[in-house]
Amino acid sequence: MPASHLGSAPPAAATFKAGLVHFLNEVLPRIRGNPRERLDVDGTTPLFESGLIDSLAIVHLIAFVERTTGRMIPPRLVVMKHFRCVDAICGAFGPGEQAD
Repeated sequence: MPASHLGSAPPAAATFKAGLVHFLNEVLPRIRGNPRERLDVDGTTPLFESGLIDSLAIVHLIAFVERTTGRMIPPRLVVMKHFRCVDAICGAFGPGEQAD
């Protein structure tokens, strides 16, 4: 079952990854009410195991991925293996990718 489209063309893979890293390092701390918190997330940083992503932050992360890719993420694809790290998110939902 393909993801539903939200309207815009997907970004290039490198741009998508850079956007995710920026979101996690810069935007998410502001959303969480701690704008001075400086995270150092890269492609392989474990997001859940490190405590960077919790049940509320994942909602913001999913919304960011959907807005950025222009595709909705079906609930059945919201599983740990797709959100373990930035590289996993890119592999599952990045340009040209379609999670199973």
